[in-house]
Amino acid sequence: MDGTELVEMNNEMDALVAALQSDNEEQLMKLTGQGSGGGDRVGLPRLSINYDQETEDGQPLQRGDWKIMVDGEFLYAPEVTMQPLMRVFEYSMWDGEMNEGRGGFSCKSVQKGGFEGSFPDTDGGNKCGRLSRQEEEQLDQQDPAYLKSRAVICNQVIYGTISGTFKNGDGAEVVLKNKPMVAYFKKSGFKPIADFISSLGNQKKVMAHCEILLRTHRNKKGSVTYWTPVPTLSNIVGLSADDKELVVKFDQTIRAHNESVIREYREALKMQISEDDSDLALDFDNANAA
Repeated sequence: MDGTELVEMNNEMDALVAALQSDNEEQLMKLTGQGSGGGDRVGLPRLSINYDQETEDGQPLQRGDWKIMVDGEFLYAPEVTMQPLMRVFEYSMWDGEMNEGRGGFSCKSVQKGGFEGSFPDTDGGNKCGRLSRQEEEQLDQQDPAYLKSRAVICNQVIYGTISGTFKNGDGAEVVLKNKPMVAYFKKSGFKPIADFISSLGNQKKVMAHCEILLRTHRNKKGSVTYWTPVPTLSNIVGLSADDKELVVKFDQTIRAHNESVIREYREALKMQISEDDSDLALDFDNANAA
């Protein structure tokens, strides 16, 4: 990837901000990721589904509730209202051995509003090694490339606001109203959100104008219990001045993420070229010694 693709991604973000400021609904649907098929951001609370049975202090928690950290404490609620302002996609790979066993992302890609083109990643590759279905079908299931591809996660990243009545770990009630947040919908949580946003597009409804009630559904497969999001359209609203200002901040967050990934991408490519040069020199030395 050269600087041209990064410029193109930035141009897409410029067009998005302009569409939001002008309330161009057709452009909004396309540029916020609604029209495209279907790492934590510093300072931006992340909404997720809770799988903990109790707090660190031993207070009981309800698995399957929504969870978000605000002002240094986790808050929980069985249902929340989300207004999704932007949607992008990102590929990532988790390594449970990193950070002394605490785990961490061994690879992340840029964030883009659609699946067209490449997704440069921090390993100097594309999509962290995720292959297309056709490419996977041509490989043996024990092939390292196949195994790596299967380990890569495609994240549907929603930037927006969250509202609702929450409780902290001690049971005290906390009300949030239009709190900026990010949510990563992946694996079993990817399709319910993607299908819902697609249905909004089919109804000519702009995602950013929708308040969506989020509940969860309990699923069981063998011995594994997991929860998936259940979205329902709650209300149609206009974009406020605060919403438009928030979109500009989300735009800056995505740009910063992508620029960071591209820096690592380029450094990784330099390392790959250096290793190739070393291998070539070794082959040359071996040939001369023969």
